[in-house]
Amino acid sequence: MAARRCVPRFMPEFTYHPRLGSVFIERNTGTKYVLLEIIGINYVQLLHTQNHNTFDLIYKACYYTYDWIDNDSFLPSGYATVKFIRPGKEVPRSMEAGNSIPNSNIINVEKWVIQKFQGAFCVALPYMSEGSLRYILSIRFNNGLPEDCIAIALKQALLGLFDLHDLGLIHKCFSAGNIYVNFKQTPISKVEIKLGFAATIYDSELESPISVSHQTELGTDPTITILPKYPGGHPNLELRELYKWAAAPEVFYSQCDDACTVHSDIWLVGVAALELAYGNLRISNREEFEAMIKKIKRSRRLPDKLEDLLEEINVEEGKGKGKMKKAVVYFNDKLKYVKGKRKFSKEFEELVLDCLSSKESKRPSVGDLLQRPFFQYAKNLQWFQRRVLYAKNPMPYC
Repeated sequence: MAARRCVPRFMPEFTYHPRLGSVFIERNTGTKYVLLEIIGINYVQLLHTQNHNTFDLIYKACYYTYDWIDNDSFLPSGYATVKFIRPGKEVPRSMEAGNSIPNSNIINVEKWVIQKFQGAFCVALPYMSEGSLRYILSIRFNNGLPEDCIAIALKQALLGLFDLHDLGLIHKCFSAGNIYVNFKQTPISKVEIKLGFAATIYDSELESPISVSHQTELGTDPTITILPKYPGGHPNLELRELYKWAAAPEVFYSQCDDACTVHSDIWLVGVAALELAYGNLRISNREEFEAMIKKIKRSRRLPDKLEDLLEEINVEEGKGKGKMKKAVVYFNDKLKYVKGKRKFSKEFEELVLDCLSSKESKRPSVGDLLQRPFFQYAKNLQWFQRRVLYAKNPMPYC
């Protein structure tokens, strides 16, 4: 199989792990930022190493503006996400988006330089209290979100993507891991769902727990490690790199350094819809992913359980034991599948199939997607709050 050519962007040889409680003062305004807790990770590729577990930490911080401090208030002015930014192509892309579409469903940088370190700097992003949709799936909805809530969340993300495409920008890595949720309780209860872009993207799901020493100091610290979720090894592809291994065919097999287009963004919308529908995409390799997409297209509908479809693919490829017995089981299951009630609506299935069209020209634009009844008649954010954030029986990963 031809592989997509990747040119890694190497970073300076250090990681950024300031200790909790560190105070940063933004020079222009005098605003103070206090690091409260670790809420995510930003993986980096350092010079002369292939260690994919090298990372910077993402923090929740409270901040105090200069006038707020003068009023002797003990309560913070608000909260922010503090991320360490390294020089690269994503910085000007984020700056362009922030300057051109400041009030949209895109997460933009609020303060660009609140702390400098080793030629790079910390930025303040809006604090998204509930993390990413992928994180929400991992702790509450193992089997996927309710379809009406998928419509709500995807619509909000697509509104942000529409602004990017209208500006001539390509997202390149649209996924459930880059769509973030914030719930404000005061002064009025309010839910926000926004799309991370370029420099404002980070991994909030923490699928592999972090072990952090209380003596963590500024810079590299070997006491900060990622603990493997599957100590015995895990054959599935990393969800955080889904935009690479599940990329559109014209991107995955391209020999160009950057083959992404608005059409390849739409393909990733379809993949994100699948992840939201099933709670996870436990894929072993690109071949298995392509076989899954082909089967879905051939049947023109989505299976009730993605694991059953993947197991069927493994049986057909000759993997596993008891192949004949499994084949009989699947034949019986297919009879039920044809006669049974659909788990997903026809509108949602058509949405996914159209986004995953092999021909770029046949994929709809973001504007076309937003005009579909699936999104036109989507419920409001308060419904998402009630059905997802206030869910009484969360379903964690098995």
